Amino acid sequence: MDLGQIVVDQYLIMLHGMPLSLITKYGLAQWEDEGQRFSCCYDQITDEGEHEGKFRCLYQKEGSPEIFLLVEPPSSPDGFGVILFDQPPRTVH
Repeated sequence: MDLGQIVVDQYLIMLHGMPLSLITKYGLAQWEDEGQRFSCCYDQITDEGEHEGKFRCLYQKEGSPEIFLLVEPPSSPDGFGVILFDQPPRTVH
């Protein structure tokens, strides 16, 4: 599985016209430590251009309508980087 990172832009932080919340791997580890149940799915980015054919990872807490996008913490003033996959993993959380 090949991971890529690009800076968050308007096309990657929306789902059905609604903004996504952001979560890092550290945030997911906190949910697990707290016993928070959640689900994960992979959403294909279909915009034309360099993002075509990539998948982003989305999480949802049990009982909450809020959807979270998996990102890397900011490493520069440009902000968070969305973690993209060339193909979704065969197994999910």
